[in-house]
Parts: sequence; structure tokens; C-alpha cells
Amino acid sequence: MNLATRPWHVVPFLMVGLVAASQSGNIIRLGDAHPVTIAAFRLGLASLFFIALSGAKLRQLWTLSQREVGLLFAAGVALAFHFFAWIGAVQLTTVANAAIFFAINPVITSTAAHFVFQERLTGRLLASIGLGLFGVAVLGWQDLNLSPQHLPGDGAALVCSLLFTLYFLLGKTLRRKLDTGVYVAALYGVAALTSILAMLVLNEPFTGYTDRTYLCFVLMAMVPTIIGHTSLNHALRHIDAGKVSALTLSEPALAAGVAYFAWDEALSSQAAVGYAVICASVLVLVSERFVRRAVTDPASVRR
Repeated sequence: MNLATRPWHVVPFLMVGLVAASQSGNIIRLGDAHPVTIAAFRLGLASLFFIALSGAKLRQLWTLSQREVGLLFAAGVALAFHFFAWIGAVQLTTVANAAIFFAINPVITSTAAHFVFQERLTGRLLASIGLGLFGVAVLGWQDLNLSPQHLPGDGAALVCSLLFTLYFLLGKTLRRKLDTGVYVAALYGVAALTSILAMLVLNEPFTGYTDRTYLCFVLMAMVPTIIGHTSLNHALRHIDAGKVSALTLSEPALAAGVAYFAWDEALSSQAAVGYAVICASVLVLVSERFVRRAVTDPASVRR
């Protein structure tokens, strides 16, 4: 969809969603449960919310072909394992390592989307990704640790990045046919069932958690899932997958901003530089919209 026909709410919803998605790390601190359990509850609650919200629109699922149903299940399983891999990466390596290795996902997503969906690799997109990666590297350089003991976690972060691309591109295919609420209801439902099966395999309990942990489950469903990931999936119908993926590079800066106020975490000069570069990467990408508008409609410059 071109810029002129894109619904006005897509970009504001995406901006709010990026802030919401970035807060998963801060919210996880509230709970005390296995990563698979947190994933199962966040996805299950989110799916139930959208099932109730979608109502009769869920009939759209019956219009899917067998191939499209397969794609939907594959996307849901990829999303569940994306969450498993990310939380596992954080547990097995440093947060800095995990963030840096996962940050390559815009490169993978943009490249794959170029070949699968013929999305253009514009100069501004490449510059935005480059600046974003540099900003994340500045953030984590001081804490980066490439010792052999961290290799499993570093590998998990890379796998997490690949799974994000897989889940994202599978979703791009289905977003052309399904309403956002219907798509995420089914997507989160499949991912929740995958997580529940993992809980059963690992013999993790479904009850007996503290009130604080249950609050964590609810907030994880409401903030980074219902608002965060849903905004990303909604944007996929109107914005190139590579551009949406590139914007996720802003999440470390957004998470740190909240952590600064909520947890009184210090902000070093190095971190400030990294966040500034990340903000610049977002501005480069967002400004492409206005540059293209000026080129196609010179009169818009004078408005």
C-alpha cells in the first residue's frame, strides 16, 4: 500500500507498540516463573482477548486454504520458539551479547523480504539499519563478552533473530487475507498451545505462583503482546517488513528510558551516545516518507 492510501492510524499505533514491546524485560522482573510458563500465560491471555474481541470475524479463518493454515501454524510455532530462544539467550549469555546478536534481525528480514516480496532495499533503509546496529553495538560494547562459555547463549540469540524473521515473513503472507484481530487471535493461540506443550514436557506447574508473578503474566499479555506485537503485525499489512523490523532497533533505547525512571538505573555517557545514534536511525527511516512525498508532490513542501 502506498503512502497516500495508508490509514492514518498505522504509524501512531506502531510507535506506541514499539514502546510497549520494549518493556517485556522490565515487566519480566516482576515475576518468578520459568520462561516457557511466562510465554504460555502471555500468549494464552492475549489470544483469549482477541478471540473475544473478534467475535464473528473469526469465520475468516474458514476461508484459509490448507497451505495457509500450515503457514499460520508455522508462524505460531516460530513465535513461541522465538520467545523461548530470547529468554534462553538472556539466561545463557550477557544481556549485551543477546541484544547485539539479536539486532541483526533487520538485516535478515530486509534481505529475505527483498527476495520473497520484492521489497525495495532503499538507501535510507540500509542507512537506518546501519545506524541502528552501530547504536546497539555502542550500547553493548563495554559489556560484550565473547568467551566460549557464552557461545550457547550467543547462538540462541542468533536463532531468536532467525525465528523472528520467519514468524514475521509468514505473517506478511497471511496479513493480506485476515483482519488483524483474527490473525493475532489465531497466531497467539497456536503459540500458546506450543508453549503449553513445552510446559507439560518440562513438568512446569500451571498454578501456585505469587500474586506478583500473576501480575507479571497479565502485564506481559497486555503490554508487549496485545499492544506491542499486535502493532507490529498490524503494520505488516501497510508497511514493508524490512522497515518494521528496522524500527525494532529502537527497543533498547525505549526499554532503558523506562528502566531509568522505574528502576533508577544509571545512564552512562556511552549509553547516551548509543541511544542518540539509535534515535537517529529511526529519524532517517521515518523521514523517507516525507522525502518521497516531496519528490512526488513538490507542492507539499510549501504546505
